[in-house]
Amino acid sequence: MSKKLLLELNGDTKGHLNKFIEQFIGEPRIAWYPSAGTDFRALLYLHPNYSKLNPASIQEPSPPDIFLFTDYNPFMSSRILEKKIIYLDRKTRILIQDIEELPKLNLPLNEELVVSRNGGALTDKAVFMNLKIISDRLGTFSFPVLYAFAVNETFYCNKLVPSQAIISHIIHVRYGGGLGGGGYATGIWLLNVLKVLRCELLISDGRYDWRKGDFFALEFCKSIPRFPSSNLMPIRVIKSQDWSCYGNVHWNLIL
Repeated sequence: MSKKLLLELNGDTKGHLNKFIEQFIGEPRIAWYPSAGTDFRALLYLHPNYSKLNPASIQEPSPPDIFLFTDYNPFMSSRILEKKIIYLDRKTRILIQDIEELPKLNLPLNEELVVSRNGGALTDKAVFMNLKIISDRLGTFSFPVLYAFAVNETFYCNKLVPSQAIISHIIHVRYGGGLGGGGYATGIWLLNVLKVLRCELLISDGRYDWRKGDFFALEFCKSIPRFPSSNLMPIRVIKSQDWSCYGNVHWNLIL
């Protein structure tokens, strides 16, 4: 379950994530952003104030309570997490209010999945952050973010599956595929696990095709179903230039 996953990642740490787990009543709704890189736009687009200003075509699922980012080497240096401000433009500021390092993940870097077998300074680590977002349109709010510096496929197989984690939202934007990205998969295999994760909403740029990393994921993680079993209903679209410049991003209700 969701708390079981968070407890697994927290280990014996008695800091901010432990406090979040202890104080949260019920099971938190988790939004998973594989291959998140340095992109924090999801914090804005999944906030209730954005939904109010840009209503979907039908009622959308409730927003997440916490974000889970995964990427095995998103930053050139670990010093990025030592900064107070991690994102700044003329409309938005994102600040780190609290941050703590969690236990090592102890996950492999498979050459079939990653470009760099050595990873980076943060690879195989995890951090929990409380982020403050100041937006000229959406106002000021905070979100907890757990960032696991790991390969998406191995994190799914070794952390999400054993914990029977429930993931309410998945964000699939600029996943990779070896075309200037950090891996050899496009993330098309995610379509096969939507039901497994009991996901309610898929936010995607629709860049899917089977690459060697996706095929390897099916062999590496036998619990991934061989075929998708979900139907998708588009309920909102964001123009390419407003997110990734990699194609329009669609909100898809999972049926």
